[in-house]
This record gives sequence, structure tokens and C-alpha cells, in this order.
Amino acid sequence: MSDHDLDYEKAVIEAANRGEDVYGREALEIIAERIERGLFDSPLFAYLATNLRAYLEQGVPLERALGVEPELNPGGRPKKYNDTEIAAVDIILRYHADFSLEQANIWIEERIGADRRFVQKRRLEHDSTYNSSFASELMESLSLDDLLHLSGSMREKVAEVLPHT
Repeated sequence: MSDHDLDYEKAVIEAANRGEDVYGREALEIIAERIERGLFDSPLFAYLATNLRAYLEQGVPLERALGVEPELNPGGRPKKYNDTEIAAVDIILRYHADFSLEQANIWIEERIGADRRFVQKRRLEHDSTYNSSFASELMESLSLDDLLHLSGSMREKVAEVLPHT
């Protein structure tokens, strides 16, 4: 594999890990191509490639295509979160409380309930570091007071982790 290919694949992985689904699909496409070229001799790889193709080309839900779709519907109403509040909490944690990306994800999931994917999507929309529109400043440029106001119903929880001066 050339350095160019390796650098490209690393860039695709980074973008996919930031939650950009276009690059997640690109990563799966590359994996499927490598498998289809016969670089592996297990019949499991052909199975995986076929099912990844069903997901990529036919739109079959990934869990269904890979045969891991849950059998039972847990029922109940799904939780709903306010996008702006979650984005404000995430930015407060990372920019004002010195949390890492992972620490912020864990804190939000444990105390609020929004999962990693939901938080990553809010980052893509509200944080210029992750926004692909190349905006120089988005929500992270707001003052801490403004962010606390935007955090709404989550204000008291997030205020507990802020350093007291």
C-alpha cells in the first residue's frame, strides 16, 4: 500500500470517527473492496463483503444486512433531546471544563442520556472544529454565560463540573 493510500485511509477514518457518515460509508466501501480482491481466504470475508454491499448499494439497514438486528422491540417512546442544549453542554464541557471528546461523550450519556452518535452530530452542526462548512466560529465562540443559558434544562448539571474561581 502506498503512503498516499495510507494517508487517505487515515483521513477517512478520522472523519468517520468525527461522525461524518459520508466518510463512514467510504471506510466501509474501502473495506469491502479489499475483501472482494481476495486478500483473505476465509469464507467469512465473502459473507461480510456481500452484506456490506447490501448496506452500501441497496440501503438495507446495516444491522439487518449483517444479521445482528435486534429481535425484540423494546417499546416505549424514544428519548428526545434539544439539539442546542446538547451542543451547548458539549462545548461547555470541552472548552470550559477541559473535558476530552471522550470524557464529554461519557458525561453526557451518563447524566443526560444522549448517546455518542447524537452528540457527534451536534458537533458537526455547532462546533467549527468539526463543521465541514469551514465556518471560522460557531457556538464555541459564545461566552460561558451564553452557553449556560443555551444549555437550558441541563444548566444545573453542567454548572457542577465547571471550575470555581
